[in-house]
Amino acid sequence: MNNGFSENILVYLQRCLPLFSSLLLLLLSYIPLDFLLFNNIRPAIGVICVYFWMIHRPDLFNLLSVYFLGLIDDIISNVPCGTIIFILLILYVILSNVLRFLSAKPFIVTWYGFAIIALLAFWMKWFTLSIYYGQFLPFFIVCFSYLVTVAAYPFVSLILAFIQNNLIADEEL
Repeated sequence: MNNGFSENILVYLQRCLPLFSSLLLLLLSYIPLDFLLFNNIRPAIGVICVYFWMIHRPDLFNLLSVYFLGLIDDIISNVPCGTIIFILLILYVILSNVLRFLSAKPFIVTWYGFAIIALLAFWMKWFTLSIYYGQFLPFFIVCFSYLVTVAAYPFVSLILAFIQNNLIADEEL
C-alpha cells in the first residue's frame, strides 16, 4: 500500500510540473538585474508558458493553472490586479480554439504562431492599461517588450521542452 501511495504522489507531482515550472520561470524572470533597461522591459514569461503548455500538453495545463499563473504574475508585477489574469485567460480561450492548427507542427510554425498570438496579448495589455490609466501609454515600450518576448520564446520553450520530455512520463498519466 505504501508503494502505491508513493506512485500516486509521483503521478500527481508530474501532473503539476507544468504549473510549477511555469511559476519557477516566472519568479526567476522578476529577479532584479543591475541593467537599467532590463528592470523595466522583460519577456512575458507567463504568455510564453501558457502558449507552450497549451500547444504541447493541454491535458496538464488547464484553466485553473492559467488563472493561478496570472494571479502570481499580477501580484509580482506592477500592473493593476486582474490585468494579466484577463490577458492569460483570453489567451487560453484563443489557444483552445486554434489548438488543432498548431499542435504537432514544426518549431518555426509554432514560433510564428506565438509571434501572432503574443502580438494580440501585448496589444490587449496595452489597451487595458491605457483604459485603466485614462491615457495612452508609451507604445514603444510595449513594442520593445514584445520583441524581447518573441526573441526569448525559443530559449524558454527549450527549457520547457526539456521538462516535458525528461520529467513527465506519459504512460503513467
